[in-house]
Amino acid sequence: MDFSVSYHPISKTQMHTWYFDAFEDIGVCNTLKQRISQRQCKEHTQEEVQAYYKNKYKTVIEHSRALDYDNFNKWHAYFIAISQGFFETFFFVQGSAISGIIDTQFHQTYVSDWTDIVPSAYIENLHYTNKLQGAFSGGAYLSYEQVEKLLHDYKNDPAIKEILEEQFPGKKIEVFVAALQYASQNHQGLLEATKVIEQKPELFEEPECFSNVFNCDVTSAAVYTAELAEHFEKIYKGTGA
Repeated sequence: MDFSVSYHPISKTQMHTWYFDAFEDIGVCNTLKQRISQRQCKEHTQEEVQAYYKNKYKTVIEHSRALDYDNFNKWHAYFIAISQGFFETFFFVQGSAISGIIDTQFHQTYVSDWTDIVPSAYIENLHYTNKLQGAFSGGAYLSYEQVEKLLHDYKNDPAIKEILEEQFPGKKIEVFVAALQYASQNHQGLLEATKVIEQKPELFEEPECFSNVFNCDVTSAAVYTAELAEHFEKIYKGTGA
């Protein structure tokens, strides 16, 4: 999978607060306090930055409200992930996804069914899966209990450790484990999505993000940049493509 895959710590309650409540009543967008990093206030006041991202968040919700997709993953699940990034830290890697793990028992153990997570009105009569559906999609959701179990089993079960490290090679596993640990510490589940954030192919170029890019975990960007630098080095040396 050659997409950016982001991981969003979020609880069922937060899904309601940040997405479903706002979807039902757009006015909710004006009442919620977003997470604004001090890094964003170097050239503008806190009030100016807050106003900008409040408008951006509201635009995202308005766009979702105007859609009529028959695919839950590409509609609500994806917009839940975008909404999360306005209020919380999120993580990303390039190309590595829980959805890409082929072990059926893994998914049965660690991934929730969406019908157990979201209000029935938002999923009934829509096509859905518990995996990613290509670009611009939400995918697997791990409940808080499943996050806890996966963290425990990664540390104690060699088979699970092998599955994860095969799917998240190199330092990507550090990013994914950090996402699990963050969710665990904050009593949250973890949602995967594609193309919420999209790094440019050039080193140190500002990424595109449908949410608040400043809430992206810095380790995620560091790992991606290091991998990109290694890729270019191989090209320059004539050992890669």
